[in-house]
Amino acid sequence: MSKINRQNHNTIYVNRNTAYRKWIIECACCHRQGYNPKMPEKIMPDEIGFTGAEHIRHTYEPLVLNEMDLCEVCAKFNN
Repeated sequence: MSKINRQNHNTIYVNRNTAYRKWIIECACCHRQGYNPKMPEKIMPDEIGFTGAEHIRHTYEPLVLNEMDLCEVCAKFNN
């Protein structure tokens, strides 16, 4: 499986589970997605032995949003 197909598979897997989805955040301006850095180390195990947090960290990068839900890059341009 190619890297792109593997990432798409992981994204679909994470988005299907509401317990995982609540930790995915998105910039209000550029719509870049990432995970909330305050996410706990373990969310819940799945059928293949990984925790949800491991899947999310593998698929997404941490994303810090300000009080206006903007990422650091967009916040620089909006000031």
